Amino acid sequence: MHISPPILFPRQDNEEYAAWVMRTMPVDPRRGFPVNGVESWHGGIHIPHTDTGALANPLRAVADGVVVWANDPAPLEKRDVKPLNYDGATDNGCVLIRHEMLIGEEPVSYVFYSLTMHMKQVRPEIQDKVGVTVRRGQVIGTTGMVSGRNAYHFQICCPSDMLKMLCGRDHGNLDVSAPSRAKPVYGHRYFLLPERTAIYEGSAPYGLSASPCSITTRALYVIHEGTKTRALHKVGNDYQPVGETAIAVDYICEPTPAVSGHKTYSEWVRVAYPGGEGWVDVSSPAVKTWTDADFPDWAGWTLVNDDITPDGQCNSATIKKALEKQDTDFTRFICKFPLEWDFATFDTRFSWLKASNDSLPEPMSEESYAALKEHAKALSFFDKLPLSTQKELTGLVWHFDPRGLMIQLQKAERRLIYSSAGSSKRKTMNDFTVDDMRYGDLSKEQILAQGKLNRINVFGEEFKVNFFDFTKTVDEHFASMDSMAYWTAWGEYAPLIRIMIDKFRKNEGGVLRHELLNKAFMEHGTTKKCVDTIKKILLETFYENEFNPLSPDDLDGIAAKIASRVTLPKFNEIDWFNGLGITIHDTYSTKIYIDDFEIIETEIGGFRRKNFKARLIFQIQDHFGLDIGDMNGKIFELTSWFCSWFILQRYRNFGFKPFINEANFSIWVEGGI
Repeated sequence: MHISPPILFPRQDNEEYAAWVMRTMPVDPRRGFPVNGVESWHGGIHIPHTDTGALANPLRAVADGVVVWANDPAPLEKRDVKPLNYDGATDNGCVLIRHEMLIGEEPVSYVFYSLTMHMKQVRPEIQDKVGVTVRRGQVIGTTGMVSGRNAYHFQICCPSDMLKMLCGRDHGNLDVSAPSRAKPVYGHRYFLLPERTAIYEGSAPYGLSASPCSITTRALYVIHEGTKTRALHKVGNDYQPVGETAIAVDYICEPTPAVSGHKTYSEWVRVAYPGGEGWVDVSSPAVKTWTDADFPDWAGWTLVNDDITPDGQCNSATIKKALEKQDTDFTRFICKFPLEWDFATFDTRFSWLKASNDSLPEPMSEESYAALKEHAKALSFFDKLPLSTQKELTGLVWHFDPRGLMIQLQKAERRLIYSSAGSSKRKTMNDFTVDDMRYGDLSKEQILAQGKLNRINVFGEEFKVNFFDFTKTVDEHFASMDSMAYWTAWGEYAPLIRIMIDKFRKNEGGVLRHELLNKAFMEHGTTKKCVDTIKKILLETFYENEFNPLSPDDLDGIAAKIASRVTLPKFNEIDWFNGLGITIHDTYSTKIYIDDFEIIETEIGGFRRKNFKARLIFQIQDHFGLDIGDMNGKIFELTSWFCSWFILQRYRNFGFKPFINEANFSIWVEGGI
């Protein structure tokens, strides 16, 4: 976790991160985002709490960062009198933190600010100490009061240039005519299925209809959330739901003719369309794909910068239209307006309160306005900020509902630290185009010509002993493979070779995933050795960077060390007796990610100890298929088992489809000094 709520209430068992954030950060509806009760811009949310005694809930830094302002709050008795008590007792403790966070699997750097206001106490170690580094979860103070209520103000904002870094644009909706960004990439996926997209039916992806069951007459905007997809139509500037479809898994297989030459695979996703549900090949060049990193508007993200007035009244037509709907969810609205904590701009932003208008039928009196101004002066701090911070937050600034951005940023924590696609062999995931994934492509004569080791020399004359038996039926060839399973697989993982042969016999192709395969990889000695070496590499990195968050250079260094020092998980000689040495042995493609990373500092007996904890995520693929090289010089051509396998796969009259075996598992690592 690299971002968390200001108060760390316990997370319930199996509670999703988003649900946890929303539960622990309830909002006072009168002081929500992006406007308050009189439709004045409000840059954050007021979060109620139940503290009533002297000991309040600890407020924490939501992410690693640097303190740019932290004051010494006024004594408690002063919150009950003016200027702090404008419309109720108000605490003035506040902490502003500048966060620089990496986002995405191949990350970019994003800068944002978090402000916690109306705190009863601010920790003395950060008061008036610009530049102090804080860790996520570190206590920065305690909750207080605002307007006579137990609540605190929390907001997140960022400079204009950082919004473009965050979501790829600084105005309008996602440009669907342009390709998605190469990086960052993270989170859910989003598709645009253009008009005339072919949709296929079938009870399972292995039995798709030969021809489309429907051709779309309008574009479909699809949100892929992992376990379900949601489809929408665009009507004017709004999106209307078409339907929702639960999915167990996408179906990845060899490229369809329509995309051959463009991709190494086809990916079939089940979607709803007007009239039913069906399968769409989202790897088609006609289908455009984005991720959460692109902040698609059909996911609810709305950039609001149509209020060009200099005052603090919300004059945005977008917001006014949304407010008319009553039930609008502003969690994913991003709004551009001035920071409210600059007293020098107070009159520019609030003099509209003294005139009658639609939002305020009764204009504010001069006396009330003066009292409000003194109250704002007691809370403002912009002039006390470092000049570099003032420069970033001057003028119009982008504001978020902090809950929406936190949920979004947490999706972006996972980092790719190794990929075989980036190695010298360039082995990518889901590659159905390489030789061992071909099927039904060889004649009898071409198959009989294979074999370097099945030649013997007798008195100077060469003879060929051939184990490619074309007199056998399909069932007899599969019986030969069953014999291979019987004689080479014992123990806990023995069922896997039979599962693989059964899939091969069904002629399904695609990708095989199985929990027993995950377990076999996770518990294997080569995996344990791989994890131990990666742990040592991480410790070396943290020792060198003094246990600071991983920088892009750190990540590049880790990737380089893994490539040069780590032996990747695979099945070796001992696995010739559990079936995995036969069916998988070495692996084709591997990705390793680091996620849920945390640096923990503790003090024991006056000594400070620094530790790290992280989750390593492995995605490993190998091909259940034979290439030409397998049958020329690797002994396989001397066994009837493999010769039957090769004939079943490569012979034109049979052409049983090979497939990809995929393992997915994660392992926690930790260490320290």
